[in-house]
Amino acid sequence: MNKNVISHINWAVLAYLAAWCWADGFTTTAFGLTVLALTEALWKPFVNSSLAVKLFGTETMAMLQQKNVTGRHQ
Repeated sequence: MNKNVISHINWAVLAYLAAWCWADGFTTTAFGLTVLALTEALWKPFVNSSLAVKLFGTETMAMLQQKNVTGRHQ
């Protein structure tokens, strides 16, 4: 199984758990799962945006990009 398939399975499980928690009344857990899902979904586009470079600086963003590349190969 490649990483892309596992990532899609993880997203499906996370979305199912969040929906179940909202439906069953576990609002604190549901809110946490929703925030986690949104953070994961929005992080990659944010890191690649020019706004991130303006906020954190070129050197910090380069370090984050290098860390992402190094982390994938381990």
